[in-house]
Amino acid sequence: MKISIDSILGSARKINNQKELEEKNLDTKKSDAKTDSVSIGNRLTVRLDAIESEFREIQSSLTRNQIIRDGIEQLRNDLQNNGKNQQNILKSVTFEGKEVLRAFIGDPVTGLNLTAQQEKNSGLINDEINRLKKLQVELDNIMASDLVGASRLKSIESNIDSMFSRLGTANIGDITNIRPDAVMKLIK
Repeated sequence: MKISIDSILGSARKINNQKELEEKNLDTKKSDAKTDSVSIGNRLTVRLDAIESEFREIQSSLTRNQIIRDGIEQLRNDLQNNGKNQQNILKSVTFEGKEVLRAFIGDPVTGLNLTAQQEKNSGLINDEINRLKKLQVELDNIMASDLVGASRLKSIESNIDSMFSRLGTANIGDITNIRPDAVMKLIK
């Protein structure tokens, strides 16, 4: 086998060219990974904004439905006492300055109507609690990804936790068929 300087230099050039191509491919892959990471981070930030907005919506709806539930109980108690205070209750149960009980119950206010509307109200409250549970799971998944600032996630999570704590364990059992201990375990 004949070895020449030209063949050694030629082989060295081939090896250098191959290394340069591999390095360019590696740099491109690293750049793509950084771009993907930034893109995913941006998507998560947008989703967190949506989660915060959805949380505020759920909070408002849940508060409204709890006020209506309390008003239905007042009407039920009043109906047992001959319904003398019915109109006052319908006017006094408001949310954000609007009479929500009258709009929810409709006319006439009877025992059957109250029972049906109470079941409807309980279903609405259950739906809101289920939405809160889904948000909690999604936040846990985002937190596990570690692609978004932990302080922002903690802020949203503490808002959801405070919402459940304001409901109180006893109230959760009253307004949903979900086991209260399972809900509390889920939000922690």
